[in-house]
Amino acid sequence: MFNFSAINLGCNKNLVDTEYAIWEILKWRNEEINFFENPEDDEVEYVLINTCGFLSSSRDEAEETIAYYDSIWKKVIIMWCYTSVKDDNFIKNLKNLHSIIDYTELSKIEKIPEISKDKLKSISLKFKDKELDKYLKNIGWNQIEKKAFIWKWDEVRAYLNADFSYEFLKISEWCDNNCSFCIIPKIRWRQSSRKIEDILNEVKLMIKSGIKEIEIISQDTTRYGTDLYWETKLLDLLEEIDKISWDFKFRLFYMYPDTMTLSGLERLKNLKKMLPYFDIPFQHISPNILKKMWRFYDDNHIFKMLDYIKSEFPWIFIHTNFIVWFPWEAEEDFEMLLEFAKKYEFDSVSVFWYHDEILAASSKLWEKVDDKTINLRLKTLKKVLNEIYEKKQNARIWNKEIWFIHEIKKDKVIIRSEIKAPEIDDYDKVWIKDVISPNIDLWEKVEYIVR
Repeated sequence: MFNFSAINLGCNKNLVDTEYAIWEILKWRNEEINFFENPEDDEVEYVLINTCGFLSSSRDEAEETIAYYDSIWKKVIIMWCYTSVKDDNFIKNLKNLHSIIDYTELSKIEKIPEISKDKLKSISLKFKDKELDKYLKNIGWNQIEKKAFIWKWDEVRAYLNADFSYEFLKISEWCDNNCSFCIIPKIRWRQSSRKIEDILNEVKLMIKSGIKEIEIISQDTTRYGTDLYWETKLLDLLEEIDKISWDFKFRLFYMYPDTMTLSGLERLKNLKKMLPYFDIPFQHISPNILKKMWRFYDDNHIFKMLDYIKSEFPWIFIHTNFIVWFPWEAEEDFEMLLEFAKKYEFDSVSVFWYHDEILAASSKLWEKVDDKTINLRLKTLKKVLNEIYEKKQNARIWNKEIWFIHEIKKDKVIIRSEIKAPEIDDYDKVWIKDVISPNIDLWEKVEYIVR
């Protein structure tokens, strides 16, 4: 018997790998395999922890999580990014470490339970209010033995978000951008893209598994294919996905502005299945700061890009991120960022405050912003963003929107507007009686008038 659970730390790109690992353990065993939703369940013996090592805070979270499950006598299996920058002294002090799997040793996943792969004897999942047959159907159990061409593994994976009609699709791995603040190229490898035909096969498998909304991800989606085809092939890929006739939509993440052109945006405008959601990590707007970040674009390019999007796409949602108080960020740089936010009124902004990473080039820069200035700027930026969000929320009132139902409570439902991204943007809580659908059900698409 092999009783296990899994924890995913970090980004949705990691989540794809966690889903693969879960599936590798679940399938083709000759002993009983039990997957538990709750890793603290008394019956759980093994806990698979997929880690992030991108930031020092991520490494701290990984160690805290690993140490906790080690302390409650779970056999800990550590995966992915933290393994590249792990603290050997910390690892040596673990009492119940089962194994460590980094991204160069993928075959170890199959050997985690140390059970032969002859045939499946029995399998069960300990879920509250979920029947085994229903769960297996949702995660694509009927696709066993079929090929899905998942990244680096020619197998299917567990679609854990199929319950909510969406799933992440990773089109390439790792990164060629050497941003001065980022250590990903140092702890992982250079970009490696999947073939277009392999991705299209997985899209079809996803749709057959009941997924209605495909979230396309990679470290830098706009550079997709440059390693395989010697030029970016993102738009070609999207046009092929758009041709698939079934009922679904897709969303694009991590659209770096340096490789996105106006002619490229023109091609995006012609896609019928693409949600007009623009996830563009600008990081800053000051040319001075962008140059120190080693970003290959400036404010003029950003303005042209945003003006085109706002004028040519009638219905849009723009998400971005800012890195604030980067070394040498002067008051005028910060004021430029505030004016940028006010001018374009982004729908959602993720704010990251800069701190030194030892392996990152930016850690060698001097002229760090002092704590007092950081606190003042943070309050100012939050005030500006909250005013923008309030204005946008008020503008939604009495508009009819398409929503996904994520949770049904006694008299209310948790719903996500179709234009908003799962796991990133906020959800809404509304009265059941206000939802325009006579017989609502979980994961259903509904029309709702915002009140």
